[in-house]
Amino acid sequence: MKRANNEATPLYESKMFDIQYRGTSNDLSSVKIYTNKNSFQIENQLSFDSEYKPISSLEYFAGSVLSSILLSLLEQSKKRGSLIEEIEGVLHLSLENPLSMIGVKGYDEEPFIRKMTVTVFLYVDLEDKAFDDFCLNALAKSPIYNTLKRSTELEVLFKKLL
Repeated sequence: MKRANNEATPLYESKMFDIQYRGTSNDLSSVKIYTNKNSFQIENQLSFDSEYKPISSLEYFAGSVLSSILLSLLEQSKKRGSLIEEIEGVLHLSLENPLSMIGVKGYDEEPFIRKMTVTVFLYVDLEDKAFDDFCLNALAKSPIYNTLKRSTELEVLFKKLL
């Protein structure tokens, strides 16, 4: 005997949000990225020149990781009545085989991010267990963190400011 399935099939949009970006290079030396409402230019994957001012691909990437984690915490704080009074984060990134990017003879291994460590400093009035639960629940809402934790060594440390 078969039962009729009365459960509605979930809409694709309730499970998936598709986003598309476009990149072009008219001058063949930089890339312009187009989002839905904005665009930005990137000239280098990474610059080893301390005087270089434009933001590189790796800097955008690291900034995205850090901002996603901080914004997840802030969004969860607002949902719970603005618990966070102050927040700051620091991201440390270890790039393996960087010399192959600039063509140093004898260095031809693929460059990749070996490890990222994010330290978040929070001033929030919560007891230790509630603090840990709040931070971990907020972290679980970061799509960038949830993606990267599956593919690279990514550690997030939470420090409560007293």
